[in-house]
Amino acid sequence: MKVSIVGCGWLGLALGEKLSQEGFAVMGSTTSKEKFDSLSSAGINPFLLKMEPMPTGENFNALFQTDVLVINIPPGRKRNTPEFYGEQIKYLKYLVDQHKVPKVIFVSSTSYYPNTGDWVTENTNFDLENGSTKAVVLGEKEIRQVEAKLTVLRCGGLMGEDRIPGKWFAGKATSGASTPVNYIHRDDVINIILQLIKGDLSEEGTFNLVCPEHPTRKEVHEAMAHKYNFDQPIWEAPERIDSKKVSGKKLTDLGYSFLKPTPLDF
Repeated sequence: MKVSIVGCGWLGLALGEKLSQEGFAVMGSTTSKEKFDSLSSAGINPFLLKMEPMPTGENFNALFQTDVLVINIPPGRKRNTPEFYGEQIKYLKYLVDQHKVPKVIFVSSTSYYPNTGDWVTENTNFDLENGSTKAVVLGEKEIRQVEAKLTVLRCGGLMGEDRIPGKWFAGKATSGASTPVNYIHRDDVINIILQLIKGDLSEEGTFNLVCPEHPTRKEVHEAMAHKYNFDQPIWEAPERIDSKKVSGKKLTDLGYSFLKPTPLDF
């Protein structure tokens, strides 16, 4: 089976390496030829593709001659407008339809949801006036018009390897000590995508990818500081910041068992 990954960054590169190890023929895109060697070393056939927002690059149409396409390009929040990201996804949708890709897995974000202060599920609507990220909303709107079978994965805060919760705030002032976190380990995201591709998780639709447990920022950050020997954060008011608790029950109800069910084990 052929699997293509548009966006071989921190998640996509590790995903492609795992898929290659599992025996899939993996193709992947990068925006820089300097990264070709790292993709090749991971068992990924590399292609140059930039979304500006129209696609540019070299021989990138080969990426869309595949059985499964994983789209993993987050919004460039600092550089580009939300509308630019929507256009990027629109042009990817055109390529998917043009090449009649049968199955698409779209990596999205739980920032789609508003800050309700309570639980949100896959059925919770966005609210741009209450914390939903406009770029994420526009990206999902575009990809949902694709003709392929579509699975949308709304990932919580991606952690693992060099991404350690709280390390950014070591010895620094931060707030929201009692705010619950919505984290997920990269290993679980990769494992979920692998099971979706293999058919072990066969349902289409939208899934929240977050740990079943939601400890507070204080609990997680201080546990990581102790575990990895960096300075504790300095907690300031307010103790609770605008947030939500994202439910991943839909995924666990399908039988998925998390490799790391709590951020305290990251």
